[in-house]
Amino acid sequence: MTNKITKPELSEIKEKNKGSRSYTNGEITVYWRPDHCIHSANCLIGLPKVFNNTVRPWINPQGSTSDEIIRVVNTCPSRALTYMKNCGSAASGTEKAQPAREPEVKIQILKNGPALIRGNYIITGTDGTEIKSPNQVAAICRCGASKKKPFCDGTHHKIGFID
Repeated sequence: MTNKITKPELSEIKEKNKGSRSYTNGEITVYWRPDHCIHSANCLIGLPKVFNNTVRPWINPQGSTSDEIIRVVNTCPSRALTYMKNCGSAASGTEKAQPAREPEVKIQILKNGPALIRGNYIITGTDGTEIKSPNQVAAICRCGASKKKPFCDGTHHKIGFID
C-alpha cells in the first residue's frame, strides 16, 4: 500500500483545509488530516522520533530519513497521513507515469478495530443513497459506537471494544 498523495487529494486538502497540516524536511512533505485518523498508532509505534503525540508539533520530519518516514506513513490504514516527494528531490526530478490498472477492492479487518475497505467502491446507505467516502480507504465501524457511522471515529478505543 502507498500513501503517496494524489494531485486530486492535494487539491482537495488545499481547497477545503479542514484542519489538515503539512510538515516538510525539504525532500518530502507529510500531510496529516485529523478527520481521517482512526488512531491505529502505527505512526507512533513505527517511528517515535518523528511521530510523537506528546509534543507540538507532533510530527518532526527532521527526526529520521525520508525513506523511513515514507515507510511508516505507508502503514497508516486510513490515509490520515500521506506524503509527497518535493520537486527536485528525486534523481531525475520527475516520475514516470504508471500504466493504468483496473482497481481492486480489498477489505481488511483490524484486530479490536474497524474494517478497512480499499479501492474503487461505492458505499450505499440504508435509504439507497451513496455515502461519500473521504478517499479510497474507508474505515467502517465494527463496535457500533461511532458518531460518524458507518465510518469509524476511534470510539472503539474509549469503550474497550475487543473482538
